[in-house]
Amino acid sequence: MRKKHLALCLPFLVCTTAAFAETEEPQTWHPTQEHYLGKVAACETGEYTTSEGTGAVVRYEVLGPEGDSCRLEFTYLHNPNPQLAEKPLSFLVDPSAADLESEVKNQLRACLEGGGPEGSCQGELYQVLGGPSASAAQKASTEGPLPCGQPVEAEGEPLYPMPRDGKWGYVDWDGNWVIEPQWEQADDFSEGRAAVGTGQRWGIIDRSGNHVLETTYENPSYTTVGDVRISSSPFELFSEGCAAAEIFTSEPEYLFVDRDGGLHRPSLPNGEELAGLGNFSEGLAWFSWSEDLEWHYGWLDSQGEVAIPAEFADAGNFVDGLAPAESQRGGAGFIDPTGRLVLPRKWTLESARSFSEGLAPVSIEAFTTLYMDLEDFAIEKVHDPETGQEAEIEMGGAFHSGRAPVKAKLSEDGPSVLAFIDTQGQVAFVPERLPNLAPCHNVRLPEFHNGLLRLLVADDEESCGEGAFGLGLPSYPDAHYVYLDPEGQVVLRQQKSSENQGG
Repeated sequence: MRKKHLALCLPFLVCTTAAFAETEEPQTWHPTQEHYLGKVAACETGEYTTSEGTGAVVRYEVLGPEGDSCRLEFTYLHNPNPQLAEKPLSFLVDPSAADLESEVKNQLRACLEGGGPEGSCQGELYQVLGGPSASAAQKASTEGPLPCGQPVEAEGEPLYPMPRDGKWGYVDWDGNWVIEPQWEQADDFSEGRAAVGTGQRWGIIDRSGNHVLETTYENPSYTTVGDVRISSSPFELFSEGCAAAEIFTSEPEYLFVDRDGGLHRPSLPNGEELAGLGNFSEGLAWFSWSEDLEWHYGWLDSQGEVAIPAEFADAGNFVDGLAPAESQRGGAGFIDPTGRLVLPRKWTLESARSFSEGLAPVSIEAFTTLYMDLEDFAIEKVHDPETGQEAEIEMGGAFHSGRAPVKAKLSEDGPSVLAFIDTQGQVAFVPERLPNLAPCHNVRLPEFHNGLLRLLVADDEESCGEGAFGLGLPSYPDAHYVYLDPEGQVVLRQQKSSENQGG
């Protein structure tokens, strides 16, 4: 969904404040600014500090000449958004410009919006605002068909993210290192590509560990751990030649990334602005736009044309010729590629997710999940062979490798637990029941990928201690990663060195 934009009200771009002006006209330059512009014209060291109506205090400085240009620096001394404060941004201007006020305005604005001449925009604030990614996003193709919509054959045996000494790399099924650890964040491989990150920046690599897209892209959402910002990957897993992306520049942008690292921005009819984008599946990808807080979902084809009009309130991927959708009038169901409701015959579901391995998790009321096949409800409760109990499913994920994660209360007096069921609704294994394993968190529904399930477990088989367990960090003092097969057997285990128990 759309995120709130950062406050970027600037004195040069909007107005000055009466406290600093000797004139009652709010949009004219007062002597302090005139003095500063004189320093810019001469490219002599000088500065100008002012405040603005949003509560921010900003400082402009002349740093000195750079060729025929003059380099200036802009810094928020204070900003209601603390992530913008005390971070400089420098930019080049033409000191001989006839309208120097407009020259400063335009060049600063270009940097804040991710543009500007090559080499002009520099500094930490430019990085925070997504400068490099914004520059790349501006070059995204908007012409012709999209290089998406056709399945890509597997390029080799699966590779799995694994940390060592505080960095992520990739191993094969036997635990052999194929790509040496070098990243602070790492996602799964799909179609021969994987997203990797350093801090809050992400890029994409191939199976040799070479970048096809440099690590300059950031997700609009992030979490702060201590003084470090951590963002999840802005890229979906690759599907049919492309990965949908939501990247942060001065605001969220929605693009497709192809396997060569090319960026593609779909254009919507009637000037609507993209507010969401999904992966291609069976030749179609969902998109959304919004107006007055009302969301509209439809589907694009590989030509970049609207295949199903945006007449729905929610959407998902096509699988087996059906995609989950929500009616603008309320209720969910599954539609065919023409946009016609097929399953069930009326919009009677509360929510629905895409099919996987012939089954789709759906809800008919809050906090209850069932699984549908292509005709009707197939799994309404789970059966636990160990206790003989049947239990309602509170939450359920997608099936992969014949297993789906669920949250269910498997004993009358006990809490809800994470369990993995088979396609008949039988509990195959419960991670916290497995010998010598103590999972670190029981909140999310982790799914199998490339035949294995990654879990974070306690080193001492009892307690994981405290930590941000859901963020996928490469090191924890009291925990490590394992991979399980569909029978719940440990196939891979992170090896922690004796010198550095954190990795």
